[in-house]
Amino acid sequence: MNSTTKKITTISMLCAFAYAATFIGRVPLVLFLKYDPKDIIIATSGLIFGPLASCSVALIVSLVEMFTISENGILGFLEPV
Repeated sequence: MNSTTKKITTISMLCAFAYAATFIGRVPLVLFLKYDPKDIIIATSGLIFGPLASCSVALIVSLVEMFTISENGILGFLEPV
């Protein structure tokens, strides 16, 4: 298997895991603060593949969240940037 294909596949799986972790594991701490476990997966992708991969995982997951589970719409998408 080509190394580029393997890297793209792994990054897409990390995006799916980060979205699933956000969808399942949001924990409200205070009235307006929520713990978001996707940050652990995003940081792990940055340690494995570098900062560009970490940024792309964060942007892809935030884009998918914007259309599905976000309460803030476009502002929720622009937050991690």
